Amino acid sequence: MKTMKVLSGLVAVVMMAASAVYGADASLSLDVASAYVFRGTTFNDGLNLQPGMEVGGLGGLSVGVWGVLDLDDYDGAVVENQFEEVDLYASYALPVEILDLSVGYTEYLYPSAGGDADREVGLSIGKSVGPVALAADLYYGLDGAIEKQFYSELSAGTEFDIGCIGAELGAMVAFVDPDEGESGFSHFSLSAGLGYGAFGASVAYIGQIDDDVLVDVEDGGGYDVEVVGMLSAAVDI
Repeated sequence: MKTMKVLSGLVAVVMMAASAVYGADASLSLDVASAYVFRGTTFNDGLNLQPGMEVGGLGGLSVGVWGVLDLDDYDGAVVENQFEEVDLYASYALPVEILDLSVGYTEYLYPSAGGDADREVGLSIGKSVGPVALAADLYYGLDGAIEKQFYSELSAGTEFDIGCIGAELGAMVAFVDPDEGESGFSHFSLSAGLGYGAFGASVAYIGQIDDDVLVDVEDGGGYDVEVVGMLSAAVDI
């Protein structure tokens, strides 16, 4: 745990230095979530904090750190009041005019569990059609439990104003092709959010598509939480 604190501190210092030296844009965020669900799988069905920091504006390059601090132990499955996960990531926006195109790398660290890190590369493709933003996010695991796993999400969303309140609606469907096990469409999600200034609130419904791909919790898997609520705050520094 001490090593993770030192590592996270060093990452934050480096990011702040890059922001100051190169005139980059830095932001801090904090989400309070009713559960932690990642790619359809429940990792904690209780309250957790999700702090993050990102530096962008580096000639198309963005770097960031993000984590999950558990405030509940999920019936002993995770360690209460410790970081379950810390992600270090970087992405680069490619200079393509007709599409929003970027490549990225993420390293997933698990401080409280002490397990091996997961590493993956990604490709994100986005295109706006009228008021609807369409996106395809493709990921391939390089190491760890997700090694040789292909994971993808197809999503659509729209934003609009309700008076002085910003609103957004979104939908997503996911496909998984692991190195071992069943391949197919695992889950989908429907989301809605409201925002005012630096603050926001959202709710998402996660639906299971194929219990051979996204295994049901009754069979020893991780589809446990269907609805996740979140309060968010973000500020530029």
